[in-house]
Amino acid sequence: MGKTKFERVEVGSPDIAAFRIEGKLGFHENTMVQRLVEECLKRDMRAVVFDFSELSSLGGGVAKIFRDFVDTLASKGGRVSFVVTNDTITQFLQDGERTVSIHRSILEAVSALRAPAAAAKPASDAPTAVDSNVIFMPYESVEAPRGGSPAAAVPISNAGQELPAAASPDDDAEEIISEIFGAAGASAPPEWISKPTSPFNEALHPKKEDATIGELNRQLKRRILELKTLFSISADFNAIWDRKKLLDIFLLTSIAQGGVESAVFLENQGESFKPIMSKGLEIDALVRLIVPSSAFGKNLGENNVIPVEAFSMEEATKTVIKGEGVEYICPFRTKDGTSGLVFLGKRIAGRGMKEEDFEFLRILVNIAQGAYDNALMFEREHERTLGIVKTLISIIEENTLLKGTSEFVSRYVGMVAKNMDYAEEHFKDLIYGTVLRDMGMVKVSDLILRSPRDLTKEEWEIIKKHPEDGGNMLSRMKFNEHVVNIVKTHHERFNGEGYPYGLRGKEIATGSRIIAVVESYAAMIHERPTRPALSEHEALDTLKENYGLRYDREVVAQFARIMEKEIAQSVRHSVGASWEKGST
Repeated sequence: MGKTKFERVEVGSPDIAAFRIEGKLGFHENTMVQRLVEECLKRDMRAVVFDFSELSSLGGGVAKIFRDFVDTLASKGGRVSFVVTNDTITQFLQDGERTVSIHRSILEAVSALRAPAAAAKPASDAPTAVDSNVIFMPYESVEAPRGGSPAAAVPISNAGQELPAAASPDDDAEEIISEIFGAAGASAPPEWISKPTSPFNEALHPKKEDATIGELNRQLKRRILELKTLFSISADFNAIWDRKKLLDIFLLTSIAQGGVESAVFLENQGESFKPIMSKGLEIDALVRLIVPSSAFGKNLGENNVIPVEAFSMEEATKTVIKGEGVEYICPFRTKDGTSGLVFLGKRIAGRGMKEEDFEFLRILVNIAQGAYDNALMFEREHERTLGIVKTLISIIEENTLLKGTSEFVSRYVGMVAKNMDYAEEHFKDLIYGTVLRDMGMVKVSDLILRSPRDLTKEEWEIIKKHPEDGGNMLSRMKFNEHVVNIVKTHHERFNGEGYPYGLRGKEIATGSRIIAVVESYAAMIHERPTRPALSEHEALDTLKENYGLRYDREVVAQFARIMEKEIAQSVRHSVGASWEKGST
């Protein structure tokens, strides 16, 4: 018969108690579970996580004990989260009547318990209860002492006691509870063991005569885990090439690791530092956090996390900042100098920063600064490449009837794509593909392109090769497959009438379907040798007539909404200008 294993798990927060239970929980474990929840209530625990990810089965009676515990703790202002990966266990916990907080990992469960305190003020951009982007310190199983004090919060487990499924006496429950929480009246270990310091201090630990080899090993393992966390964060940050996304994850990670209510990034815009992204603050508060560059003193050049009180700045500015709940400031320095400031809010636990907290956050900011420099370099390289591409296309346009349409098409393709939640990681590829869509036209004679007559069948066959020719050219130039595919399929049509492959519907890449609509509109409002230009409204009406035929209905709807708004604004400006001219 399988065995049931209970253990206490440290999750990096003194305010959250977490327990991992493995094996089976049935009738025989009722007494053990009841004693466990009673002990949680006795110790006035207000935030509890039960990790059932390694639990194979859950009995109805045990599930009821947990549900009752959720209700009891809720009545005391506390909350419980469960980590469950088995759908059957989830159903037993929910019971069809009450909904309990279910998550797929310890990370999500801890985030859910922390989130309300972090969002003391409602904010549209406050961290969500579960955010996969938050980077938490990972914890692994570490051998634990037997019968320690409640104060001995060792890195992972205070107990790994196994309970045979057939055993249920109260004596067994009492023994296991003692293993998990520590025996009553046991003396606490030295304070420096209970509260490990930062791994980055000069000394590994203060010398203590009574420190055992086991205690030293556990302390060392804790510090190794902290180092592994920072290495993991560094790898994750440096894999992000988008500055906005980097800052978003950096702020969420600062809240999670720093245990603060809010985090704001202010960008250096010359004469002032302006908030460009925040977590945990109301939008209105950001306006009040615009800070003149002249308000700061010598601290601006220091790469350190400093309490607002100790930060060198004008008192009036300090008062405003503190009024918005900011308690700590850290200059954000890159190769270009002080690129910004990081504002951190109050500690969630209601206590001030300790030295190890400052050390960890300082290193976290250093990692973010390096990743920010890399993202900025990538962004500038992208802008240079796009500039070269646009220059090349302008040369191609000189010999075609496409002159002047590239900027228009790329602008509105980008707008439609954002409205349709185009995949962020492919957005730059979409813009490259849009600008380079007619690269293959260099192989088409301008005599054909500028012909004032209808083209012959042979001439059309030459024209219809340019998407594939362009895609092959870009492939040889080492553009990625996403760009190449957009260029090859941008003349495909929703009903299969396009070229060169005759693709239909969703067989056509989303980016290509967007380009098809915008490019057709641009062509219709420009004059051609064989026809006059259509008005903006006529062009939109033509697109709408082809809903679901030549064009994707959703793309047309999004594009029409954008253009109708811009046309209306243009008319209002035109009428206003005419009225002003007439009145003078």
